Amino acid sequence: MKVTPYDTGKIKIGIYYEPKHNYYNHDQDWVQKALLGVESSWTTDTVIIATMWGTCLYAILGLLARRN
Repeated sequence: MKVTPYDTGKIKIGIYYEPKHNYYNHDQDWVQKALLGVESSWTTDTVIIATMWGTCLYAILGLLARRN
């Protein structure tokens, strides 16, 4: 969005001004969604936890299979 500069008649103040964009990191996005009551189905944390449990289960089953 380009902001119209303030024209004094001789110079234009803010002709090259560009507003700063807001980029949220994961934590800020999570807090914002929690405050707004928005539920997301598969967040990054959910995927990481599911992958961790899957890896642990795979390792345990591999150790049990080796034992027999």
